[in-house]
Amino acid sequence: MTDTLAGLAGQLETRVKALRGAGDDRALLAAARDAADQIERHRDAPGDDRREALKAAMRLTFNAAADCWPGWSVSEKPIDPDHLLAARDLAERSLDIVQELGLGPLRLGTGAWLVGAFDLALGRYHEAIDIFRGARQNYVAASAPGLVLLTDGYVAIARQLAGDQASSHGEDLDQVCERIAAGRVENGDAWIAQLRTALAAFTR
Repeated sequence: MTDTLAGLAGQLETRVKALRGAGDDRALLAAARDAADQIERHRDAPGDDRREALKAAMRLTFNAAADCWPGWSVSEKPIDPDHLLAARDLAERSLDIVQELGLGPLRLGTGAWLVGAFDLALGRYHEAIDIFRGARQNYVAASAPGLVLLTDGYVAIARQLAGDQASSHGEDLDQVCERIAAGRVENGDAWIAQLRTALAAFTR
């Protein structure tokens, strides 16, 4: 047993990590939700202890949700909306902690991106576009031009899936990928592959 909330949070995070990659997304989501609930119940802990525990809750909820996003690969497995909603709730919970702790625009952008990614998977294309654009603003504020381009790619995917690709504003995915390649950004090739895989996953 541990006598600090941060210590408890570390133990809970380790348990959740052990479930990652095991192939049982429902068990992973349930464990992450339970861990976050346990941490949240001890909000009266001393300041630094509470802050470190909330950071652990932010990580474990984000990682568990991200592991369950179906856009990482193209699969024949049908998408379960209820499962996606449960993962989206965890992503939103992680984002709430980022906002509470004031962890800065880079973390805000990434947290918001994941919530938008689940809206994309759920077919809520216009909601996803709005969230991605908010994430983009945070990446601009964080001086992260590569992530700005990556987020532009997700906006282009959502627009295409929403049937907006013929509109007069905004780039299509090919144009965004050309900008990523031309900009020689770090991880650019991997990001282009990620974007094209996501589009394929949601148009299969």
